[in-house]
Amino acid sequence: MFLTKLAFKNLVRHRNRTIITSIIIALAIFIYIIYDSLIGGMTEMSYATIIDFESGHLQLVDENYWEEEEKLPLDNLFTYNDELKIMVEAVAGYLAASAELSFTAQLNNGIDELPVLGKGIDPAVFEEVFRMENNFEEGSMFLPGERKAVLGKRLAELMELGVGDFITLLVKGKHNTFNTIDVEIAGLVHTSNPSVNQNTVYLPLDLVQEALNTGDQVSKVIIRLEDKGLSAEAAEELESLLQKEYPGLAVYPWYTLEAITFLGAAELEKQVILAIILTIAAIAIINTVILAALERMTEIGMMKAQGLQNHELVYTFVMESTGIGIIGGIIGMIIGIIAVWLMSRYGVDFNALVGMDMASFGLPILGKTYGVWNP
Repeated sequence: MFLTKLAFKNLVRHRNRTIITSIIIALAIFIYIIYDSLIGGMTEMSYATIIDFESGHLQLVDENYWEEEEKLPLDNLFTYNDELKIMVEAVAGYLAASAELSFTAQLNNGIDELPVLGKGIDPAVFEEVFRMENNFEEGSMFLPGERKAVLGKRLAELMELGVGDFITLLVKGKHNTFNTIDVEIAGLVHTSNPSVNQNTVYLPLDLVQEALNTGDQVSKVIIRLEDKGLSAEAAEELESLLQKEYPGLAVYPWYTLEAITFLGAAELEKQVILAIILTIAAIAIINTVILAALERMTEIGMMKAQGLQNHELVYTFVMESTGIGIIGGIIGMIIGIIAVWLMSRYGVDFNALVGMDMASFGLPILGKTYGVWNP
């Protein structure tokens, strides 16, 4: 007990050194908490961006198509018939489902040509699955039966197009025959998903099926649930329903996508950076202990002359360092908690801070980024 009291008295005796080192530790802890909260918020925003504009919560797709999805083949498609619809609607937490036919095309504005990703959709259910309604910069979604299209705003700007303009899509059908789709632009969207903004064209599903000679077949069915936490259970449930009647079809939850796997790998990078930040704080403590020992050689000699053992001297210095760490840690946590509360409540508008749209640079940030609590 005497050695512990002596260690904490030394904190007061060497007040300036204690304060400076505590501030360094507090700053490291504060940065750790803020960085973790901000990256966590951006990760959650990335998940929401992928779910809301690309993957939904579940994807019903042919297993063979899934293996070659990046090539957007017109093979291994399937018909989304009434029997399948009943199975899909029966899963726990079901909200809506949207069939989709994806394809590659050359977009022509009469002067220039650009490769784009085309998606044939049913506008009647599309906006029930994807959060597109509040992201229209101009115009609106086309109606069933209309020969119209919706483009990403960045793509339209690149091709110098606007609502009411006509475009031509050169496509290659299922039987390797070329065809064209002529449509009027009904609306322009701007989302937090760079792919939607820069290279996606949405068209009526029946129009695309006719141009590609795919009959009533689709690439996949995107399913939205009440909550993303239900995805694993719903995927297993739907898989079991499909096994007998449709063994070639599979269900993939949102978290199995390659983009989500990449975000998971980024989590390791975050931990490395946070470890570096805390290492800086540890170095500050070590430096303080070494300086304290060098400055107090006479004092150490007197304590040894009075009978103190080496391990007791080490204990004194360790307790002194622990005290500095506790003080700095508590201060860092308090200001960190306050900062996270402010970020989670009011958010940070990076677009305003840098004076430009972050989504244009491939970052899934549109509007404010909010911090998350990670106890």
